[in-house]
Amino acid sequence: MPSDSKNVLQRGLENIHDPFSNFIRAQTTSSLLLLLATLVALWWANSAYSSTYQNLIHTSIGFVVNEHEVSASLKHIINDGLMVIFFFLLGLEIKREVLAGDLAKPENRRMLILCAVGGMVCPAIIYSLFNWSLDSQIGWGIPMATDTAFALGALTLVRKHIPLSLLAFIVGLAIVDDVGAIIVIAIFYTQEISIIHLLSAFALIAVLALANYGGIRQSLFYVVIGVAAWWAMLESGVHPTVAGVAIALTVPARPKVASRELLDNTKLKIGAMQKKTKSVDVLGSRGDHEKILEVRDFAERASTPLRRWEDALVLPVALFILPLFALTNAGVEMSFNSFMDSLVHPTGLGVIAGLVIGKFVGISGACWLGLRYNIGSLPRGVNFQHVIGVSLIAGIGFTMSTFIAALGFDTQAENLQIAKTSILLASVVSAILGVIYIRFVSIKSSRDHV
Repeated sequence: MPSDSKNVLQRGLENIHDPFSNFIRAQTTSSLLLLLATLVALWWANSAYSSTYQNLIHTSIGFVVNEHEVSASLKHIINDGLMVIFFFLLGLEIKREVLAGDLAKPENRRMLILCAVGGMVCPAIIYSLFNWSLDSQIGWGIPMATDTAFALGALTLVRKHIPLSLLAFIVGLAIVDDVGAIIVIAIFYTQEISIIHLLSAFALIAVLALANYGGIRQSLFYVVIGVAAWWAMLESGVHPTVAGVAIALTVPARPKVASRELLDNTKLKIGAMQKKTKSVDVLGSRGDHEKILEVRDFAERASTPLRRWEDALVLPVALFILPLFALTNAGVEMSFNSFMDSLVHPTGLGVIAGLVIGKFVGISGACWLGLRYNIGSLPRGVNFQHVIGVSLIAGIGFTMSTFIAALGFDTQAENLQIAKTSILLASVVSAILGVIYIRFVSIKSSRDHV
């Protein structure tokens, strides 16, 4: 619509829309919302209204059909239901990165995998040394994970002092890290397994893979079969988030038609409408309306379901699902004594040392070995000093670490309390150390070039 034909309200809303849209889509916004949800949970759990917080997260929600009741607590609905969507998005990102991103280049892939493995193995070993032969040994997977949202949020604080390729590096690192965490959850944090349900889940996922191979692109088909696979995985005893990743890997990544064909077809459709009249009347002309719909449908076939679904889920996950997870899982009772306990208890020492020291030693050490023996290479503009800063920031393990802690210490309330407190403490320390280090290196580099 021409600007001179717009009314005052339309022009005013347009002036507001673009800045608001940019704010909503900014990485810092999702990080701030996650931080805000965490702070609200901590305040709520430690306030005079703490009982209402506990009542809320344990509120049973469900439905009854005749004599059959299906219900679960709000916390379980979020952890076992909504978080599956988060892991589904992770799976889409992993597949895209492997096919067309940084993980598609062998030299980059080797370095990212090497750094990620170092950043998982070293924290796990450190935690195990503190908790050897204790009941808390099961928590060895807690310090393995990195929270991508908070890590990117910390890097944005020093964005002017780092190359943009460093952001892509930490995203790739976190994705490989997430793959490791998913494997650990599937293998080591599964208690009882129902073979029938597990085989049913695999069979349904195999159906999706065959549908992809056969060229089926209908979203409803993948949604229906995917939900059935999630339910079967949930009933099998394996955490259903694993199903989210597995289903994502079956989503088609190839377009139905080539982009060249899209351009040619679009030109023909638009040319035909322009020959008939100087303007296109999509409201009054049924023919013009149908031609526009044909262009839309053709454009959809020329795009990939993987990219469309990823774009559709990014904002709901970042602005709704992850903050909800933080709100229902980060509410731990905190005091000076709880902080002191986390500094002397084997669980707390393992988590803090694993995240702060283990991530630093594991990632930077693996990178040094990779460069020393020419195993892989770093992205253009990224040097070893940048990787040291990233290895410190990678100690922010909030979301995934809390998730694994909830799985491992499901029946160990005291260890879960200490683990959550330690994760928060370690994440804050890692963020501060990483930001200060990158800022210091930047200042030193500027002085050297003067």
